[in-house]
Amino acid sequence: MSDILLKTAQEQYPILRDVPFNYKYNPSGGDGFLEFWPADESGTPDRPRPAEFPPGQVGVEVYNPNTRPIDILGDVVSHHLVKTDPTLKGFYDAFKGSLTQGQKSILQRQYFAAQKEYGEERNFYDWLDSSGLPAYFRGYAFKQWDNPEQLYTPGQMRMFDQMMQHLTKGRE
Repeated sequence: MSDILLKTAQEQYPILRDVPFNYKYNPSGGDGFLEFWPADESGTPDRPRPAEFPPGQVGVEVYNPNTRPIDILGDVVSHHLVKTDPTLKGFYDAFKGSLTQGQKSILQRQYFAAQKEYGEERNFYDWLDSSGLPAYFRGYAFKQWDNPEQLYTPGQMRMFDQMMQHLTKGRE
Protein backbone atom coordinates (compact mmCIF):
# COMPACT_ATOMS: atom_id res chain seq x y z
CA MET A 1 0.00 0.00 0.00
CA SER A 2 2.74 2.41 0.93
CA ASP A 3 4.60 2.72 -2.33
CA ILE A 4 1.54 2.13 -4.50
CA LEU A 5 -0.37 5.10 -3.04
CA LEU A 6 2.56 7.48 -3.47
CA LYS A 7 3.30 6.27 -7.00
CA THR A 8 -0.37 6.57 -7.96
CA ALA A 9 -0.50 10.11 -6.56
CA GLN A 10 2.59 11.05 -8.55
CA GLU A 11 1.15 9.51 -11.72
CA GLN A 12 -2.19 11.27 -11.33
CA TYR A 13 -0.68 14.59 -10.25
CA PRO A 14 2.70 15.09 -11.96
CA ILE A 15 3.42 18.19 -9.88
CA LEU A 16 4.10 15.82 -6.96
CA ARG A 17 7.09 14.38 -8.85
CA ASP A 18 8.77 17.77 -8.69
CA VAL A 19 8.13 18.45 -5.00
CA PRO A 20 10.71 16.96 -2.66
CA PHE A 21 8.91 15.52 0.36
CA ASN A 22 9.36 12.56 2.68
CA TYR A 23 6.66 9.91 2.77
CA LYS A 24 5.71 7.28 5.31
CA TYR A 25 2.82 4.85 5.39
CA ASN A 26 1.96 4.29 9.04
CA PRO A 27 -1.45 2.60 9.43
CA SER A 28 -3.07 3.38 12.75
CA GLY A 29 -0.24 5.80 13.54
CA GLY A 30 -2.60 8.72 14.09
CA ASP A 31 -6.07 10.11 13.74
CA GLY A 32 -7.60 10.92 10.40
CA PHE A 33 -6.20 10.03 7.03
CA LEU A 34 -2.79 11.68 6.96
CA GLU A 35 -0.58 14.34 8.47
CA PHE A 36 1.55 16.89 6.67
CA TRP A 37 4.78 17.63 8.54
CA PRO A 38 6.25 21.09 7.91
CA ALA A 39 10.04 21.32 7.85
CA ASP A 40 10.17 22.88 11.32
CA GLU A 41 7.51 20.73 13.03
CA SER A 42 8.78 18.37 15.71
CA GLY A 43 5.42 17.09 16.88
CA THR A 44 4.42 16.40 20.45
CA PRO A 45 5.66 13.83 22.98
CA ASP A 46 2.64 11.60 22.27
CA ARG A 47 2.82 12.18 18.49
CA PRO A 48 6.39 12.96 17.45
CA ARG A 49 7.64 13.70 13.97
CA PRO A 50 8.55 10.46 12.17
CA ALA A 51 12.22 9.68 12.76
CA GLU A 52 12.57 9.06 9.01
CA PHE A 53 11.79 12.72 8.25
CA PRO A 54 14.97 14.77 8.61
CA PRO A 55 14.60 18.19 10.25
CA GLY A 56 14.35 20.91 7.65
CA GLN A 57 12.42 18.70 5.21
CA VAL A 58 8.65 18.38 4.75
CA GLY A 59 6.82 15.08 4.82
CA VAL A 60 3.50 13.30 4.52
CA GLU A 61 2.59 10.52 6.93
CA VAL A 62 -0.39 8.42 5.83
CA TYR A 63 -2.43 6.68 8.55
CA ASN A 64 -5.54 5.41 6.86
CA PRO A 65 -5.57 2.83 4.05
CA ASN A 66 -8.54 4.69 2.53
CA THR A 67 -6.39 7.75 1.85
CA ARG A 68 -6.69 8.78 -1.80
CA PRO A 69 -4.01 10.22 -4.08
CA ILE A 70 -5.94 13.51 -4.17
CA ASP A 71 -5.68 13.67 -0.36
CA ILE A 72 -1.89 13.59 -0.58
CA LEU A 73 -1.99 16.29 -3.25
CA GLY A 74 -4.35 18.38 -1.13
CA ASP A 75 -2.09 18.34 1.92
CA VAL A 76 1.09 19.04 -0.07
CA VAL A 77 -0.63 21.93 -1.87
CA SER A 78 -2.45 23.46 1.11
CA HIS A 79 0.42 23.24 3.58
CA HIS A 80 3.50 23.59 1.38
CA LEU A 81 3.03 24.62 -2.23
CA VAL A 82 0.84 27.61 -1.34
CA LYS A 83 3.99 28.98 0.30
CA THR A 84 6.56 27.96 -2.31
CA ASP A 85 4.79 27.97 -5.70
CA PRO A 86 3.83 31.48 -6.89
CA THR A 87 0.82 30.30 -8.91
CA LEU A 88 -0.63 28.26 -6.05
CA LYS A 89 0.14 31.04 -3.57
CA GLY A 90 -1.93 33.31 -5.83
CA PHE A 91 -4.89 30.91 -5.68
CA TYR A 92 -4.57 30.59 -1.90
CA ASP A 93 -4.33 34.34 -1.34
CA ALA A 94 -7.30 34.93 -3.66
CA PHE A 95 -9.36 32.40 -1.72
CA LYS A 96 -8.36 33.91 1.61
CA GLY A 97 -9.29 37.36 0.36
CA SER A 98 -12.65 36.16 -0.95
CA LEU A 99 -13.94 34.65 2.30
CA THR A 100 -17.45 35.81 3.06
CA GLN A 101 -18.67 36.70 6.52
CA GLY A 102 -20.58 33.41 6.56
CA GLN A 103 -17.42 31.44 5.75
CA LYS A 104 -15.51 33.26 8.49
CA SER A 105 -18.27 32.26 10.91
CA ILE A 106 -17.96 28.64 9.78
CA LEU A 107 -14.23 28.77 10.51
CA GLN A 108 -14.88 30.17 13.99
CA ARG A 109 -17.36 27.37 14.71
CA GLN A 110 -14.84 24.82 13.45
CA TYR A 111 -12.24 26.29 15.80
CA PHE A 112 -14.55 26.07 18.81
CA ALA A 113 -15.40 22.48 17.87
CA ALA A 114 -11.67 21.66 17.61
CA GLN A 115 -11.14 23.09 21.09
CA LYS A 116 -14.04 21.13 22.57
CA GLU A 117 -13.66 17.83 20.71
CA TYR A 118 -9.89 17.60 20.17
CA GLY A 119 -8.39 19.80 22.87
CA GLU A 120 -7.12 22.45 20.43
CA GLU A 121 -4.83 24.76 22.43
CA ARG A 122 -3.53 27.18 19.80
CA ASN A 123 -5.11 30.61 19.58
CA PHE A 124 -7.64 31.10 16.79
CA TYR A 125 -5.21 32.82 14.40
CA ASP A 126 -2.50 30.18 14.76
CA TRP A 127 -5.09 27.44 14.25
CA LEU A 128 -6.57 29.30 11.27
CA ASP A 129 -3.17 29.66 9.62
CA SER A 130 -1.99 26.09 10.24
CA SER A 131 -5.18 24.04 10.12
CA GLY A 132 -8.47 25.84 9.56
CA LEU A 133 -7.81 27.74 6.36
CA PRO A 134 -5.81 24.93 4.69
CA ALA A 135 -8.70 22.52 5.39
CA TYR A 136 -11.29 24.95 4.03
CA PHE A 137 -9.06 25.51 0.98
CA ARG A 138 -8.98 21.72 0.36
CA GLY A 139 -12.69 21.07 0.92
CA TYR A 140 -14.02 21.66 -2.59
CA ALA A 141 -10.96 21.43 -4.82
CA PHE A 142 -9.69 18.16 -3.38
CA LYS A 143 -13.14 16.62 -2.89
CA GLN A 144 -12.92 16.42 0.88
CA TRP A 145 -16.23 18.09 1.81
CA ASP A 146 -19.78 17.23 0.88
CA ASN A 147 -22.25 19.83 -0.42
CA PRO A 148 -19.66 22.37 -1.62
CA GLU A 149 -22.32 24.57 -3.20
CA GLN A 150 -23.44 25.37 0.36
CA LEU A 151 -19.92 26.21 1.58
CA TYR A 152 -18.30 28.06 -1.35
CA THR A 153 -19.30 30.87 -3.65
CA PRO A 154 -19.65 30.15 -7.38
CA GLY A 155 -16.59 32.35 -7.98
CA GLN A 156 -14.51 30.38 -5.50
CA MET A 157 -15.52 27.09 -7.11
CA ARG A 158 -14.57 28.41 -10.58
CA MET A 159 -11.21 29.53 -9.18
CA PHE A 160 -10.61 26.08 -7.66
CA ASP A 161 -11.55 24.43 -10.96
CA GLN A 162 -8.88 26.55 -12.67
CA MET A 163 -6.37 25.60 -9.97
CA MET A 164 -7.09 21.90 -10.46
CA GLN A 165 -6.58 22.28 -14.22
CA HIS A 166 -3.18 23.80 -13.39
CA LEU A 167 -2.36 20.92 -11.04
CA THR A 168 -3.31 18.20 -13.52
CA LYS A 169 -1.38 19.64 -16.47
CA GLY A 170 1.06 17.15 -17.90
CA ARG A 171 -1.01 14.21 -16.73
CA GLU A 172 -0.02 11.15 -18.65
